[in-house]
Amino acid sequence: MPIVSHRKPSLRSYPLWLGTRVLLKPTLALWPLTRSGMAGLFLIDRLFAAGPKPRGVVREDMVLAGRPVELIVPSGPSRRDGDTAMLYLHGGAFVVCGLGTHRSIAARLARACEVPVFALEYRQLPKAGVGTSVADAVDAYTELIRERGYRRVIVAGDSAGGFLAAKVVEAAAQRDLPAPAALIGFSPLLDLDLGDNPDRSSRSDAYLPKSKMARLATLFDRGPIPLTGARRIRDVDATIFPPTAFITAEGEMLEPDVVELVETLDAAGVDAVAHSYAWQVHAFPVLAVHHPETLHAIDVTAAFAVQAIREGKDADNREERAG
Repeated sequence: MPIVSHRKPSLRSYPLWLGTRVLLKPTLALWPLTRSGMAGLFLIDRLFAAGPKPRGVVREDMVLAGRPVELIVPSGPSRRDGDTAMLYLHGGAFVVCGLGTHRSIAARLARACEVPVFALEYRQLPKAGVGTSVADAVDAYTELIRERGYRRVIVAGDSAGGFLAAKVVEAAAQRDLPAPAALIGFSPLLDLDLGDNPDRSSRSDAYLPKSKMARLATLFDRGPIPLTGARRIRDVDATIFPPTAFITAEGEMLEPDVVELVETLDAAGVDAVAHSYAWQVHAFPVLAVHHPETLHAIDVTAAFAVQAIREGKDADNREERAG
């Protein structure tokens, strides 16, 4: 089955869910979407960036396609090869978060997959709309493939970053680039107009308010680069998708879109799976660092990515022998 349910939550899950429901959801619902209200959110990332640094990795600040990136590489002996990398795209509704808030998840993936992870600081609101965010992500992927020498690049992201990762899949096909080695998403946003979808509800979501998503969507088309292609990832040709693995919180507002897409990919013959965890919150692998469900989610997605890498190498070897 492409949908795997994990119905036995750890004891730590309940206070996390209730705390975000009581405190975070009302805050997000009331937060002003004025320019000053959005601009001040950059302080959240700066606060996290000043916190403890992840262990077991080496970090380096770089520039990729004209945008800042943090390259995170596992430290110590490794079996990794020089042909594979991961492009990580942080979430935050295209308006908040950055390299600091997502350093931990990027480091965990680097260690678990034994690949270098390029965490991208793409442009976002209030200065730039989603089209610009997508362009930054696609340009970064293009440079990794065409100029940095990587034959296989996994694209991964959470929430809004999941939308960007899926748009990289779409753009790679349009630009005649190699498809990503795998697509990984933690509570990925798959529909920009989710807030206006009458079939979706945030009543059971721990902290995402549907009303705020609807108001935020009016800002997504802000320039300078217009958004092209699908606004709803379900509308992208299923046959161009690489092996795909998603993590969701059971009952969160974004989960129905994840289930719909995974079932569509599975029907099209794509290796696709979604893991749904009971009593978790949106993008919990990013928020709850030492949470048992987070550790499990990282394990299953890393195993999926490693298998995709292995299959990509096998395909490359067969092509070389045939040539």
